Amino acid sequence: MEKKSFISLVAIMVLLVAVVSACSSKNNDMKETPTTKESTNKPAETAASKDKVEISFWYGWGGVEGELMEKMIKKFNDSQDQIVVKGTVEGDYSKQLTAITAGDPPDVASNFGNATVPNGENGANTPLDKYMEESGMTDNYFVPGAIKQQQYNGETYALPLAMHFSMLFYNKDLLAQAGYDQAPETVQQLFEYFDSLSKIEGNGVIKSLAISPQLPIYDYSYIYGGKFVDEANNEITPQDPGFIQAMKQSAALWKKAGGSEKINQFTSTLGGWLTADDPFFTGKYAMMIGGEWTGSFIEKFAPNLNYGIAPLPYDENNPEMKGAASVDTSTLYIPKGAKHPDEAWQFIKWFMQAENIAEFDAGLGNLTPVIDAIDSPLFNNVPGFKEFLESSKNPLLSSFPASPYMGVYTNEIGVAFNEVLLGNISAEQGAKQIADRMSAELPKFKK
Repeated sequence: MEKKSFISLVAIMVLLVAVVSACSSKNNDMKETPTTKESTNKPAETAASKDKVEISFWYGWGGVEGELMEKMIKKFNDSQDQIVVKGTVEGDYSKQLTAITAGDPPDVASNFGNATVPNGENGANTPLDKYMEESGMTDNYFVPGAIKQQQYNGETYALPLAMHFSMLFYNKDLLAQAGYDQAPETVQQLFEYFDSLSKIEGNGVIKSLAISPQLPIYDYSYIYGGKFVDEANNEITPQDPGFIQAMKQSAALWKKAGGSEKINQFTSTLGGWLTADDPFFTGKYAMMIGGEWTGSFIEKFAPNLNYGIAPLPYDENNPEMKGAASVDTSTLYIPKGAKHPDEAWQFIKWFMQAENIAEFDAGLGNLTPVIDAIDSPLFNNVPGFKEFLESSKNPLLSSFPASPYMGVYTNEIGVAFNEVLLGNISAEQGAKQIADRMSAELPKFKK
């Protein structure tokens, strides 16, 4: 994702962060939604229709994605005769908290996974563990990191509706011109490819680059075996060697490209991300790190692009971390104070059934967090999903450790990482800066 300035680029990387432990076993113990009467063509004002419980649902998808959500809502409404869901598009998620505070929230709402635990710990989300237990739904039903992002201190504050992580997209023709027949498998190879594929003039002017010279910090912290929290001791670990190494390697690639002045000159000439002028689509980058939605945009804007998809290059010194990546999610939750929480849960539980969530996620072009939905044929025609779905089964996918202070923590990581890339401080100094600043912030979150 290229922007006019490096600062905004880092901000977006912070927003896009965020699945560990094995996800190889499938769990079929989730109970089916109770059998209901088949829908019939009844007049609108029958006694049965008046007895239905109407629940309100705020969701953030608009346009064609919103139309898909309305289709799913209708499918649920038609599947039973007890509940009617009324959907409302509301893309301003801050209004959810305002409504909760005012005591008039929707019955169910969507949000982003990185907001789940902070909001839940502040009392905005209804814990779902009792509902899950009564429905026979366990954590094993989900990709581990996707559900883990919704949990803190034994409470589950939301369920993941869609899942996102990044892989390496590469231009096969440009790589072939440089003598390569496959994507780089290791970080060390990535640096070699960078030298061969980048076109930089003697005066440092960049004509094209192998890849954006900024390794995504969360992905590569995991790839280098790093962690951000010591969960056993409930302590943050900003000075973890893996995180420091990730900052060092990204800073080295940044320097190799010529530093901020030359890079900013180059990026100022580039087209918009995921448009017809996207620099990867036009050959300005030979490779890019992108999410599962990227293939659909290539099909739309660059249908003749000869590209491949591969896992993120791993560190040859940490081969056990091959396939690691950071995961983020979109979610469904029940706001605290909802008037019809039991009926809201029935809607959420229905949505989590493999066939329903697969229909929605395939329509969005997003990955599914439900393990039994990963191999659904509904994903067969989504561009680029073969590689992403296979990688979804990797037990090394991780989400940023959920906590009430994660927003402050990730912000401090972004600030320090920016300074390291600019060459203002070393990676070690950046890590210490985060530790020092967080030491003053953490007491604010203690109850």
